[in-house]
Amino acid sequence: MALVPRPDLARLTWPRTTDRLELRPLTLDDVDAIWAFRRLPEVVVHLSHDVLSRDEVRDRIAAHIERGRPEVAEPRLELAVVERRTGRVVGDVMLRLEPSHSITRTPSDEWEGTIGYALHPDRHGRGYAAEAATELLAMGFRDLGLRRITADAYADNVASNRVLRRIGMRHESTVLAKSLGKDGTWLDDNTWALLREEWRP
Repeated sequence: MALVPRPDLARLTWPRTTDRLELRPLTLDDVDAIWAFRRLPEVVVHLSHDVLSRDEVRDRIAAHIERGRPEVAEPRLELAVVERRTGRVVGDVMLRLEPSHSITRTPSDEWEGTIGYALHPDRHGRGYAAEAATELLAMGFRDLGLRRITADAYADNVASNRVLRRIGMRHESTVLAKSLGKDGTWLDDNTWALLREEWRP
């Protein structure tokens, strides 16, 4: 099967600046700032990992750096969210890329992405997640030419679902009792999506 042309990550310039934030690739210098919130139970309750040790955070960032290399088959950008006013790393976001699915003999030459985000709880409620996620959409659609971008949020994660609605994503589906939660209950999972032609900068 022919290789699908990949989005040109070299087109991305750093940092990406919004009104209050900067987004830039994570580095190993960010370990302590990321550990400060990814070790908190209230932050990881809806994430795919449990509370993390500092060494686990360092290993994850090192792996993210490797996956962000241009030659990786399905790149994944992991970015620090920096508060411009203070220079403090207050969160991290990701944009995972993959070829669009095709059921024909000829593979699609289009790509799609998935976004995600996590912030320090002392910065919750300020609109930072929406501001960062809006920039991820611009990066994916405008700069990388993605065909479709999705995001998942458990139904009981009211704040995250509100963010995705606020940035203009469309609630596409709900999968009932998809994942076993950390409290032992089964969680419904909402999928949000946006097509390139639906995106409004």
